[in-house]
Amino acid sequence: MCTISGTITFTQSEPTSTDGSWTIGPAVINCQGPYNGYERIIGPGQFAGSGTYTAFPPGTGTCLHSVGSGTVEYGFPTTAYDIRLVEPHSYALAGAGVFTTPSLKGTFQVLPPYDGDCVTKPVTTALFVAQASLLRFYPPDPDRYIPEKSRPL
Repeated sequence: MCTISGTITFTQSEPTSTDGSWTIGPAVINCQGPYNGYERIIGPGQFAGSGTYTAFPPGTGTCLHSVGSGTVEYGFPTTAYDIRLVEPHSYALAGAGVFTTPSLKGTFQVLPPYDGDCVTKPVTTALFVAQASLLRFYPPDPDRYIPEKSRPL
């Protein structure tokens, strides 16, 4: 299980457009449990992302509702070495949201404090909070000996 928190920024391509870009960062990812079946995750890491979105037309519900895609980059230390992943990302947001990458599947919310109010100007910056399952799991070959590795100090 992983938690992710940080800042998300939305930038409209034009003032009247429903298209734009999003960026997450700075953000922190904190996962618990094994990675690749035998490595233990031993601390939090950095999380960042960027991509594009299309907002639903005004008057169709809450202010923050859109679908988007892009790339996320994240990593964390394990008992064997530091992991760094860059993966494609897609999401859907309508009040609360869902997102998916090849290794992470989860839910998220975009929370106050907002820069913007959805009435006089669009929300451009907010708090991003997510909970996800880390699905990347490659069990070791049962016939392979896995030596103890010590982390460099």
